[in-house]
Amino acid sequence: MEPKELVGKNIRANRKRLDITQEALAERCGLHPVELGRAERGKRDLRVSTVVKIAKGLEVPACELLRGL
Repeated sequence: MEPKELVGKNIRANRKRLDITQEALAERCGLHPVELGRAERGKRDLRVSTVVKIAKGLEVPACELLRGL
């Protein structure tokens, strides 16, 4: 599994844990929903700053999104 796919899987798992939609998470993070969707599907390499924004939206440390790398 590529790193971007693993990060996407971790984003999705944490989003599901909070029981929120991609749209709701995107709003929390200040991202466009399409951008977040591509990240979740592992189709987009994320900048560190974007990983931090998503982690804050998920209320987890950024390292949680990198788990398994």
